Amino acid sequence: MLLTALISLLAGALSVLAPCVLPFLPVIVGGSLGQNEDRRRPFIITGSLVVSLVLFTLLLKASTALINIDPRVWTIGSGVLVILLGLTILFPQLWARISARFALTNKSHKLLHGAQEQKSSVLQAVGIGAALGPVFSSCSPTYAWVIATVLPARPAEAVFYLSMYCIGMAGLLLAIALAGRKLVEKLKWAANPKGWFQRGIGVLMIVVGLFVATGFDKQFQAWAADKVPSAITNLEHSLLDMQNSDEHEESKSSSASSSNNQAPDFQEIESWINSDPLSKEKLKGKVVLVDFWTYSCINCVRTQPYLNEWYEKYHDKGFEIVGVHAPEFAFEKVRENVERAVQEAGIKYPVALDNEFKTWRAYQNQYWPAKYLIDQEGNIQYTHFGEGAYEETEKEIQKLLGTSGEVTAEKNTKKRIGAQTPETYLGYARAQNYVGKLEMGEADYPGASSLNLDQWTFKGKWNTTAESSEALADGAELALRFHAKEVFLVMSGTAGANVQVKVNGKPVTGGDVKDGTLTIDGDRMYKLVDLPEYSEDATLTLTFEKGVKTHAFTFG
Repeated sequence: MLLTALISLLAGALSVLAPCVLPFLPVIVGGSLGQNEDRRRPFIITGSLVVSLVLFTLLLKASTALINIDPRVWTIGSGVLVILLGLTILFPQLWARISARFALTNKSHKLLHGAQEQKSSVLQAVGIGAALGPVFSSCSPTYAWVIATVLPARPAEAVFYLSMYCIGMAGLLLAIALAGRKLVEKLKWAANPKGWFQRGIGVLMIVVGLFVATGFDKQFQAWAADKVPSAITNLEHSLLDMQNSDEHEESKSSSASSSNNQAPDFQEIESWINSDPLSKEKLKGKVVLVDFWTYSCINCVRTQPYLNEWYEKYHDKGFEIVGVHAPEFAFEKVRENVERAVQEAGIKYPVALDNEFKTWRAYQNQYWPAKYLIDQEGNIQYTHFGEGAYEETEKEIQKLLGTSGEVTAEKNTKKRIGAQTPETYLGYARAQNYVGKLEMGEADYPGASSLNLDQWTFKGKWNTTAESSEALADGAELALRFHAKEVFLVMSGTAGANVQVKVNGKPVTGGDVKDGTLTIDGDRMYKLVDLPEYSEDATLTLTFEKGVKTHAFTFG
């Protein structure tokens, strides 16, 4: 947690230097100048920006989760507000009229004229900071990771990390604003509120606001991404990878030391499948395997045949399995989707829908799949994360049951030749190895002229959110260069929409694809490619109809 907090703090500072923020720095410095030597303006702008960022985060989650408002709405609103504030700097009398019109100042108190101007200056500074909050929210992979991954599972931690991110961002931003103001104040002509310099700042704000509101800022950001070294974003990704690795090792250590510790009870389960609600007390006297899973996880899918067989072999001997379904993607929270997945996988043991990750957090779990083997007294005696160790796990089950017998044989496990393309996420929060500039929100992508192994790219119109990317027009493309035998893709969206699938330019058949065409029939994981043998190097090209959402690739 400490490492993640430090990464969040550093990421906040780095976001100020990111290509997508650079064009807004003159606005912040210029907006810090104000009238009447109000030295509070840099602090007010920075503070209101931080508050705006936090509030925007809450609005973003509420709008996408509850009322389905496109996040772009907030960005457009920011652009319009920046334009209006630019006009007030360009035409100072306009701000005075607005203040009078909305009773922001009290004209009847002539003796308080200075205070009136100061109050107007404060309100203007608040507006500048508030307008830029949504803009800053899309400039850091760390911010997106916190919103998409940590917030749903661990809200308290997410708020803490977001606070650290804001502190880092505000610290460097304030330093830049103060330094810029100090420099400008030495140039008397620049400090004149009616001079050409501050009027130029007003024009710049109007231009920036137009770019944000219309989406033209994306073109500038793409240009900046090519001209400005991408080491800042790459550094954040590297730090996050290091943090995830450390969490993995820490979790292993913690779980190993948790043997003989009492297992937590099931916490605030939304609903149960294949069973009435269960509790630790009801299961006392049985050997219980708690399996954390989610139905679009390929690693979980590969594990399920073993779980099914163990349930058949040992259920009558006092063995129970509880599959705790903790959704990785939003559509996995829908009970009907999970029920369909349970039926298709032939799962007969109880499944608990842990949509709010309450049981996940009670176990301090980190992974899909994760197995916790609990004895008859309710003590955790064995844990395992990920695939594999099936013989070892079954022997532990037999030991606790006081039985013996032949363990389940390994099931058609395909040997991997060399390294395999890693799991590849297609949402902004966890996207890696993208060629070009991946944008948060709507964008028209040119595609990439070439790809290296494990790299991918979009072509055409797409809308990217924290956890997915949606094709906005027929003909939108996604290209991936991979090494594997099988390729799976989690997709959702418009039922009946088609996806054309080609490998090395040729239509394929296999899995969910027939004669090069796949038809969306639900929110799930689709098998796109099943090659006769492992391929060291192949290029997958997907062409989508409008409305299909892509979430993550996995490989086998």
